[in-house]
Order: sequence, then C-alpha cells, then structure tokens
Amino acid sequence: MGGHQNKKQSHPFPNARRTLYKKSFTHPLLRCLSQEESLHILKEIHNGCCGSHVGTWALANKALRAGYFWPTMKQDARYLVNKCEKCQRHATLIHQPAEPLNVMLSPCPFSQWGMDIVGPFPLAPRQKKFSLVAIDYFTKWVEAEPLARITEGEVIKFI
Repeated sequence: MGGHQNKKQSHPFPNARRTLYKKSFTHPLLRCLSQEESLHILKEIHNGCCGSHVGTWALANKALRAGYFWPTMKQDARYLVNKCEKCQRHATLIHQPAEPLNVMLSPCPFSQWGMDIVGPFPLAPRQKKFSLVAIDYFTKWVEAEPLARITEGEVIKFI
C-alpha cells in the first residue's frame, strides 16, 4: 500500500502529538482509546462518583459526548451493563410470561367453564363494586354480573 493511499484512508483519523483522534459530524474530535483505557472510561462513567447506571445506549453515548471513541464501544457498554449487579437488580422488569401461554381446549360447548370474581371497582349504582365473570372455554362466550357483595347465594343465582 502506497503512502498516498494510506493517507487517504486515515483521513477521518487525524494524529496530534501521537494521540489518535476521529473526526465526527456531530461531536468535536473524538480521542481514540485503547481497550484498557476504554474499559476504565466506561467504568468511570457507569460507576464513578457521578455514575448513573444508565443503559447500554446511553452509556455509549455519554462516552461519545465526553469526547471518546473506540470501535467496539456499544458492545463494550452492553457487556458492562449486563455484568453490573446493581443494573440487573434495579432494571425495569421484562413483562413476558415465563413460559408460553397454554390454550384451554374444550370438546364441546358448555362442557368446561371458568369463573372468577373481579374487583373491587369504584362504586357503581346500587353499591355494585364487584363483578362475577364466567366464560365457556369452547365458544369463548362471556357472561358477567355486577354485585354489591360476594355471597354464596349470589354465585348460585348467577350459575
């Protein structure tokens, strides 16, 4: 590779006093870091005296805004956040079922029903604050009845 071609490819990486920088459209010159320096900077931003235990993308962007660059910054930030015990303990929970939901199958209408009591809700007319709900598993037909209080007699009357 000739000197002219090498100079052409290194254009976005100016060299000032043996420190490598990367030109950026959105940030000033970004100082290129070694693997050891980048790990130290990420840990300081994440855990330091002003560390906020932010997520992966915010951590990488904070390093960029601070004027640093290295090629694997987003992957390194993800690795650090995933290994941080505080981040894992206090992170937003993933609201997904632990296992796939199972479909309730029924061979014919009215052979299997499900019932539940829902509430209390804010008071409705005639002091109704509960709802008794039944569903036929075959047809998926739902019946509901508002109730003021839950008693054996009310449930028997509903059935």
